[in-house]
Amino acid sequence: MSLLYIRMKHFAYSFLLSFVFLFANAKRVYVSTAGSSWADGSSWESATNDLCSALLCCSAGDTVWVAVGTYYGGFLIPEGVTVLGGFLGTETSEQQRLLPMHSSQRSVLCGKHLYRVLEQPADYDLPSAWDGFAITQGIGQMGAGVLLRRNGVLRNCIIEDNAAGMPAVGEYLPQEGGLVLFVNASTKRAVVMSPVDYGRHYQHTRGKEAVSQCSEGGKSDWRLPTNSEMLYLTSAVGDGLYAFSPSYYLLENQLKARGNDLLSGKRYWASNTATESGNPVAYCLHTTNAQSSRLSTWGYCRIRPVRSVTLTPADGVGGGVYATSGSTLSGCMVSNNTAAEDEDIHTEGEVLILDIDDKSRLYFMAINEFNTSLK
Repeated sequence: MSLLYIRMKHFAYSFLLSFVFLFANAKRVYVSTAGSSWADGSSWESATNDLCSALLCCSAGDTVWVAVGTYYGGFLIPEGVTVLGGFLGTETSEQQRLLPMHSSQRSVLCGKHLYRVLEQPADYDLPSAWDGFAITQGIGQMGAGVLLRRNGVLRNCIIEDNAAGMPAVGEYLPQEGGLVLFVNASTKRAVVMSPVDYGRHYQHTRGKEAVSQCSEGGKSDWRLPTNSEMLYLTSAVGDGLYAFSPSYYLLENQLKARGNDLLSGKRYWASNTATESGNPVAYCLHTTNAQSSRLSTWGYCRIRPVRSVTLTPADGVGGGVYATSGSTLSGCMVSNNTAAEDEDIHTEGEVLILDIDDKSRLYFMAINEFNTSLK
Protein backbone atom coordinates (compact mmCIF):
# COMPACT_ATOMS: atom_id res chain seq x y z
CA MET A 1 0.00 0.00 0.00
CA SER A 2 1.57 3.30 -1.09
CA LEU A 3 2.17 6.23 1.24
CA LEU A 4 0.11 8.45 -1.10
CA TYR A 5 -2.86 6.08 -0.81
CA ILE A 6 -2.62 6.08 2.99
CA ARG A 7 -2.50 9.88 3.09
CA MET A 8 -5.46 10.20 0.73
CA LYS A 9 -7.44 7.68 2.77
CA HIS A 10 -6.62 9.56 5.98
CA PHE A 11 -7.66 12.86 4.38
CA ALA A 12 -10.97 11.42 3.15
CA TYR A 13 -11.70 9.92 6.58
CA SER A 14 -10.89 13.22 8.34
CA PHE A 15 -13.09 15.13 5.90
CA LEU A 16 -15.97 12.72 6.45
CA LEU A 17 -15.67 13.04 10.24
CA SER A 18 -15.65 16.84 9.95
CA PHE A 19 -18.70 16.74 7.71
CA VAL A 20 -20.63 14.47 10.10
CA PHE A 21 -19.69 16.64 13.10
CA LEU A 22 -20.73 19.78 11.23
CA PHE A 23 -24.26 18.64 10.50
CA ALA A 24 -24.70 16.84 13.83
CA ASN A 25 -24.41 20.27 15.47
CA ALA A 26 -26.54 22.11 12.93
CA LYS A 27 -29.42 24.28 14.12
CA ARG A 28 -32.55 25.78 12.61
CA VAL A 29 -33.26 29.50 12.91
CA TYR A 30 -36.76 30.97 12.51
CA VAL A 31 -37.34 34.45 11.06
CA SER A 32 -40.67 36.28 10.81
CA THR A 33 -41.78 39.90 10.38
CA ALA A 34 -44.09 39.20 13.34
CA GLY A 35 -41.09 38.29 15.49
CA SER A 36 -38.97 40.40 17.83
CA SER A 37 -35.49 41.88 17.51
CA TRP A 38 -34.69 40.41 20.91
CA ALA A 39 -35.88 36.86 20.13
CA ASP A 40 -33.38 34.05 19.70
CA GLY A 41 -35.05 32.50 16.63
CA SER A 42 -35.20 29.03 18.17
CA SER A 43 -38.86 28.43 17.18
CA TRP A 44 -41.75 30.11 15.39
CA GLU A 45 -42.93 31.36 18.80
CA SER A 46 -39.47 32.87 19.40
CA ALA A 47 -38.83 34.01 15.82
CA THR A 48 -36.51 36.95 15.23
CA ASN A 49 -37.52 39.69 12.77
CA ASP A 50 -33.90 40.58 11.92
CA LEU A 51 -32.81 38.45 8.97
CA CYS A 52 -29.39 40.15 8.68
CA SER A 53 -28.49 39.37 12.29
CA ALA A 54 -29.90 35.86 12.05
CA LEU A 55 -27.59 35.11 9.11
CA LEU A 56 -24.56 36.36 11.03
CA CYS A 57 -25.35 33.93 13.84
CA CYS A 58 -25.44 30.95 11.48
CA SER A 59 -22.70 28.42 10.96
CA ALA A 60 -22.14 25.93 8.15
CA GLY A 61 -24.84 23.24 8.23
CA ASP A 62 -27.51 25.53 9.71
CA THR A 63 -30.91 26.15 8.09
CA VAL A 64 -32.95 29.37 8.24
CA TRP A 65 -36.75 29.27 7.82
CA VAL A 66 -38.18 32.62 6.72
CA ALA A 67 -41.89 33.41 6.99
CA VAL A 68 -43.84 35.33 4.34
CA GLY A 69 -43.47 39.12 4.53
CA THR A 70 -41.02 41.75 3.28
CA TYR A 71 -37.45 41.95 4.55
CA TYR A 72 -35.53 45.10 3.64
CA GLY A 73 -31.81 45.42 3.07
CA GLY A 74 -28.83 43.82 1.44
CA PHE A 75 -28.12 40.30 2.64
CA LEU A 76 -24.76 38.54 2.74
CA ILE A 77 -24.88 34.86 1.85
CA PRO A 78 -23.15 32.82 4.60
CA GLU A 79 -21.17 29.72 3.64
CA GLY A 80 -22.79 26.31 4.04
CA VAL A 81 -26.16 27.68 5.17
CA THR A 82 -29.55 26.90 3.58
CA VAL A 83 -32.16 29.69 3.69
CA LEU A 84 -35.76 28.75 2.87
CA GLY A 85 -38.66 31.16 2.30
CA GLY A 86 -42.43 30.79 1.96
CA PHE A 87 -43.48 29.70 5.46
CA LEU A 88 -46.66 30.93 7.13
CA GLY A 89 -45.17 30.53 10.59
CA THR A 90 -46.71 27.26 11.74
CA GLU A 91 -44.98 24.64 9.57
CA THR A 92 -43.02 21.70 10.85
CA SER A 93 -41.79 20.55 7.43
CA GLU A 94 -40.28 22.48 4.53
CA GLN A 95 -42.65 20.66 2.16
CA GLN A 96 -45.53 22.67 3.70
CA ARG A 97 -44.23 26.06 2.56
CA LEU A 98 -45.47 28.17 -0.36
CA LEU A 99 -43.20 28.83 -3.34
CA PRO A 100 -43.41 32.37 -4.75
CA MET A 101 -44.37 31.38 -8.30
CA HIS A 102 -47.46 29.57 -6.97
CA SER A 103 -48.68 31.96 -4.26
CA SER A 104 -49.26 35.67 -3.65
CA GLN A 105 -48.01 35.15 -0.08
CA ARG A 106 -44.28 35.47 -0.46
CA SER A 107 -41.06 35.93 1.44
CA VAL A 108 -39.80 39.10 -0.26
CA LEU A 109 -36.22 40.37 -0.11
CA CYS A 110 -36.28 44.08 -1.02
CA GLY A 111 -33.22 46.24 -1.68
CA LYS A 112 -35.15 49.55 -1.52
CA HIS A 113 -32.99 50.86 -4.42
CA LEU A 114 -30.12 51.11 -1.91
CA TYR A 115 -28.64 47.63 -1.78
CA ARG A 116 -27.72 44.65 -3.91
CA VAL A 117 -30.30 42.26 -2.50
CA LEU A 118 -28.20 39.07 -2.17
CA GLU A 119 -24.42 38.96 -2.25
CA GLN A 120 -22.01 36.06 -1.91
CA PRO A 121 -18.73 37.75 -0.93
CA ALA A 122 -16.38 34.97 -2.11
CA ASP A 123 -16.12 31.50 -3.64
CA TYR A 124 -17.20 28.88 -1.10
CA ASP A 125 -16.10 25.31 -0.43
CA LEU A 126 -19.52 24.38 1.00
CA PRO A 127 -22.82 24.90 -0.88
CA SER A 128 -24.96 27.83 0.23
CA ALA A 129 -28.59 27.80 -0.97
CA TRP A 130 -31.42 30.35 -1.02
CA ASP A 131 -34.76 28.82 -1.94
CA GLY A 132 -38.28 30.27 -2.23
CA PHE A 133 -37.92 34.08 -2.32
CA ALA A 134 -39.02 37.06 -4.40
CA ILE A 135 -35.99 39.32 -4.92
CA THR A 136 -36.67 42.90 -5.95
CA GLN A 137 -35.58 46.58 -6.00
CA GLY A 138 -31.87 45.83 -5.91
CA ILE A 139 -29.15 48.04 -7.39
CA GLY A 140 -25.46 47.41 -7.98
CA GLN A 141 -22.81 47.82 -10.62
CA MET A 142 -23.24 44.14 -11.42
CA GLY A 143 -25.74 41.58 -10.21
CA ALA A 144 -28.22 44.06 -8.76
CA GLY A 145 -30.56 41.33 -7.58
CA VAL A 146 -28.08 38.56 -6.83
CA LEU A 147 -24.29 38.21 -7.01
CA LEU A 148 -23.53 34.49 -6.93
CA ARG A 149 -20.15 32.75 -6.83
CA ARG A 150 -18.81 29.19 -6.59
CA ASN A 151 -21.09 26.86 -4.59
CA GLY A 152 -23.80 29.51 -4.41
CA VAL A 153 -27.23 28.04 -5.21
CA LEU A 154 -30.42 29.95 -6.03
CA ARG A 155 -33.61 27.88 -6.29
CA ASN A 156 -37.32 28.55 -6.81
CA CYS A 157 -36.95 32.34 -6.72
CA ILE A 158 -38.54 35.22 -8.60
CA ILE A 159 -35.99 37.90 -9.50
CA GLU A 160 -37.58 41.05 -10.91
CA ASP A 161 -37.34 44.86 -11.00
CA ASN A 162 -33.64 45.08 -10.17
CA ALA A 163 -31.35 47.55 -11.96
CA ALA A 164 -27.58 47.27 -12.58
CA GLY A 165 -25.48 50.36 -13.25
CA MET A 166 -25.54 52.33 -10.01
CA PRO A 167 -23.34 51.26 -7.09
CA ALA A 168 -24.94 49.66 -4.04
CA VAL A 169 -24.27 50.44 -0.39
CA GLY A 170 -20.99 48.75 0.57
CA GLU A 171 -19.41 48.81 -2.89
CA TYR A 172 -15.93 50.30 -3.19
CA LEU A 173 -15.54 53.10 -5.74
CA PRO A 174 -11.83 53.47 -6.56
CA GLN A 175 -12.39 56.69 -8.50
CA GLU A 176 -14.01 58.21 -5.39
CA GLY A 177 -11.64 56.62 -2.89
CA GLY A 178 -14.30 55.18 -0.61
CA LEU A 179 -17.04 52.72 0.25
CA VAL A 180 -20.65 53.69 -0.46
CA LEU A 181 -22.34 54.57 2.84
CA PHE A 182 -25.56 55.85 1.28
CA VAL A 183 -26.79 56.18 -2.28
CA ASN A 184 -29.76 57.94 -3.83
CA ALA A 185 -30.34 56.25 -7.17
CA SER A 186 -32.87 58.91 -8.21
CA THR A 187 -30.63 61.95 -7.73
CA LYS A 188 -27.40 60.07 -8.59
CA ARG A 189 -25.84 61.28 -5.34
CA ALA A 190 -23.98 59.26 -2.73
CA VAL A 191 -21.97 59.54 0.45
CA VAL A 192 -18.79 57.48 0.52
CA MET A 193 -16.71 56.58 3.58
CA SER A 194 -12.93 56.29 3.64
CA PRO A 195 -11.68 52.72 4.08
CA VAL A 196 -8.91 54.17 6.27
CA ASP A 197 -9.56 54.37 10.00
CA TYR A 198 -7.67 57.36 11.41
CA GLY A 199 -6.74 55.51 14.57
CA ARG A 200 -5.36 58.38 16.61
CA HIS A 201 -7.88 59.55 19.20
CA TYR A 202 -8.73 63.19 18.62
CA GLN A 203 -10.63 65.85 20.51
CA HIS A 204 -13.54 67.10 18.43
CA THR A 205 -11.92 70.33 17.14
CA ARG A 206 -8.67 68.61 16.29
CA GLY A 207 -10.61 65.83 14.62
CA LYS A 208 -12.27 68.33 12.29
CA GLU A 209 -8.85 69.67 11.39
CA ALA A 210 -7.21 66.26 11.07
CA VAL A 211 -9.79 64.96 8.59
CA SER A 212 -8.17 67.17 5.96
CA GLN A 213 -5.23 64.74 6.07
CA CYS A 214 -7.32 62.22 4.16
CA SER A 215 -6.47 62.03 0.46
CA GLU A 216 -8.04 58.70 -0.50
CA GLY A 217 -8.70 58.52 -4.23
CA GLY A 218 -6.72 61.72 -4.71
CA LYS A 219 -9.62 63.76 -3.35
CA SER A 220 -9.34 66.72 -0.97
CA ASP A 221 -12.98 67.29 0.04
CA TRP A 222 -13.14 64.71 2.85
CA ARG A 223 -14.99 65.77 6.01
CA LEU A 224 -16.38 64.41 9.25
CA PRO A 225 -19.73 62.67 8.75
CA THR A 226 -22.89 64.24 10.09
CA ASN A 227 -24.73 62.48 12.87
CA SER A 228 -27.56 61.57 10.48
CA GLU A 229 -25.06 60.04 8.05
CA MET A 230 -23.65 57.93 10.86
CA LEU A 231 -27.14 56.75 11.69
CA TYR A 232 -27.28 54.92 8.37
CA LEU A 233 -25.10 52.38 10.15
CA THR A 234 -27.68 51.75 12.86
CA SER A 235 -31.35 50.81 13.13
CA ALA A 236 -33.44 51.94 16.08
CA VAL A 237 -35.04 49.02 17.92
CA GLY A 238 -36.79 50.93 20.73
CA ASP A 239 -36.00 52.45 24.12
CA GLY A 240 -33.20 54.55 22.66
CA LEU A 241 -31.19 51.47 21.77
CA TYR A 242 -29.79 50.62 18.37
CA ALA A 243 -28.91 47.58 16.36
CA PHE A 244 -26.71 47.52 13.29
CA SER A 245 -28.28 48.14 9.87
CA PRO A 246 -27.62 46.25 6.63
CA SER A 247 -25.34 49.16 5.65
CA TYR A 248 -23.08 48.41 8.61
CA TYR A 249 -22.77 44.72 7.78
CA LEU A 250 -22.06 45.42 4.10
CA LEU A 251 -19.38 47.99 4.91
CA GLU A 252 -17.78 45.69 7.48
CA ASN A 253 -17.65 42.91 4.90
CA GLN A 254 -15.90 45.14 2.37
CA LEU A 255 -13.46 46.48 4.95
CA LYS A 256 -12.59 42.94 6.02
CA ALA A 257 -12.15 41.81 2.40
CA ARG A 258 -9.80 44.74 1.73
CA GLY A 259 -7.78 44.18 4.90
CA ASN A 260 -8.83 47.51 6.41
CA ASP A 261 -9.59 48.21 10.07
CA LEU A 262 -13.20 47.41 10.92
CA LEU A 263 -15.76 49.77 12.43
CA SER A 264 -16.73 47.41 15.21
CA GLY A 265 -15.76 48.26 18.77
CA LYS A 266 -14.67 51.81 17.98
CA ARG A 267 -16.03 55.30 18.58
CA TYR A 268 -16.06 57.97 15.86
CA TRP A 269 -16.74 61.69 15.84
CA ALA A 270 -19.57 63.25 13.88
CA SER A 271 -19.36 66.86 12.71
CA ASN A 272 -22.46 67.96 14.62
CA THR A 273 -22.24 69.70 17.97
CA ALA A 274 -24.94 70.13 20.60
CA THR A 275 -25.26 72.91 23.20
CA GLU A 276 -28.01 71.67 25.48
CA SER A 277 -25.62 71.42 28.44
CA GLY A 278 -23.15 73.81 30.00
CA ASN A 279 -20.24 71.95 28.48
CA PRO A 280 -19.75 71.79 24.72
CA VAL A 281 -20.70 68.36 23.47
CA ALA A 282 -20.64 66.63 20.10
CA TYR A 283 -22.23 63.52 18.63
CA CYS A 284 -20.27 60.33 18.20
CA LEU A 285 -21.05 56.82 17.03
CA HIS A 286 -20.05 54.11 19.49
CA THR A 287 -19.95 50.83 17.57
CA THR A 288 -19.54 48.71 20.67
CA ASN A 289 -23.18 49.34 21.59
CA ALA A 290 -24.26 50.63 18.16
CA GLN A 291 -25.52 53.88 19.62
CA SER A 292 -25.20 57.50 18.58
CA SER A 293 -24.54 59.54 21.71
CA ARG A 294 -23.14 62.86 22.96
CA LEU A 295 -19.66 63.26 24.34
CA SER A 296 -17.70 66.22 25.65
CA THR A 297 -15.76 67.83 22.80
CA TRP A 298 -12.67 67.47 25.03
CA GLY A 299 -13.11 63.70 24.96
CA TYR A 300 -11.33 61.49 22.46
CA CYS A 301 -12.68 59.60 19.46
CA ARG A 302 -11.36 58.35 16.15
CA ILE A 303 -12.27 59.88 12.82
CA ARG A 304 -13.57 58.18 9.69
CA PRO A 305 -13.83 60.71 6.84
CA VAL A 306 -16.68 60.83 4.33
CA ARG A 307 -17.42 62.86 1.21
CA SER A 308 -20.47 63.58 -0.94
CA VAL A 309 -20.20 62.62 -4.62
CA THR A 310 -22.18 62.84 -7.82
CA LEU A 311 -22.32 59.43 -9.46
CA THR A 312 -21.87 58.66 -13.12
CA PRO A 313 -23.95 55.57 -13.93
CA ALA A 314 -21.76 52.78 -15.25
CA ASP A 315 -22.61 50.19 -17.89
CA GLY A 316 -24.20 47.75 -15.48
CA VAL A 317 -24.02 44.01 -16.09
CA GLY A 318 -26.53 41.37 -15.02
CA GLY A 319 -29.54 43.32 -13.75
CA GLY A 320 -31.16 40.31 -12.14
CA VAL A 321 -28.30 37.88 -11.52
CA TYR A 322 -24.54 37.93 -11.98
CA ALA A 323 -23.27 34.35 -11.55
CA THR A 324 -19.69 33.13 -11.76
CA SER A 325 -18.25 29.68 -12.34
CA GLY A 326 -19.42 26.92 -10.02
CA SER A 327 -22.75 28.51 -9.05
CA THR A 328 -26.23 27.13 -9.75
CA LEU A 329 -29.58 28.66 -10.77
CA SER A 330 -32.56 26.33 -10.58
CA GLY A 331 -36.30 26.74 -11.10
CA CYS A 332 -36.23 30.55 -11.06
CA MET A 333 -38.27 33.19 -12.89
CA VAL A 334 -36.16 36.18 -13.97
CA SER A 335 -37.84 39.18 -15.63
CA ASN A 336 -38.16 42.98 -15.87
CA ASN A 337 -34.62 43.70 -14.72
CA THR A 338 -32.44 46.35 -16.36
CA ALA A 339 -28.75 46.61 -17.28
CA ALA A 340 -26.64 47.81 -20.19
CA GLU A 341 -25.48 44.22 -20.70
CA ASP A 342 -27.57 41.10 -19.97
CA GLU A 343 -30.61 42.62 -18.31
CA ASP A 344 -31.70 39.48 -16.51
CA ILE A 345 -28.81 36.99 -16.16
CA HIS A 346 -25.09 37.33 -16.82
CA THR A 347 -22.79 34.34 -16.34
CA GLU A 348 -19.00 34.05 -16.20
CA GLY A 349 -17.50 30.58 -16.63
CA GLU A 350 -19.44 27.36 -16.11
CA VAL A 351 -22.72 28.11 -14.35
CA LEU A 352 -25.25 25.31 -13.97
CA ILE A 353 -28.64 26.47 -15.25
CA LEU A 354 -31.77 24.41 -14.52
CA ASP A 355 -35.26 25.42 -15.65
CA ILE A 356 -34.96 29.20 -15.80
CA ASP A 357 -38.02 31.02 -17.11
CA ASP A 358 -37.03 34.38 -18.55
CA LYS A 359 -40.39 35.96 -19.33
CA SER A 360 -38.98 39.24 -20.55
CA ARG A 361 -37.48 37.51 -23.61
CA LEU A 362 -39.79 34.52 -23.77
CA TYR A 363 -36.80 32.27 -23.38
CA PHE A 364 -36.89 28.94 -21.57
CA MET A 365 -33.52 27.42 -20.98
CA ALA A 366 -32.73 23.77 -21.42
CA ILE A 367 -32.42 21.44 -18.47
CA ASN A 368 -29.03 20.33 -17.14
CA GLU A 369 -26.86 22.59 -19.27
CA PHE A 370 -23.63 24.27 -18.33
CA ASN A 371 -23.78 27.81 -19.69
CA THR A 372 -20.62 29.80 -20.26
CA SER A 373 -22.60 32.79 -21.48
CA LEU A 374 -26.16 33.95 -21.68
CA LYS A 375 -27.07 36.65 -24.15
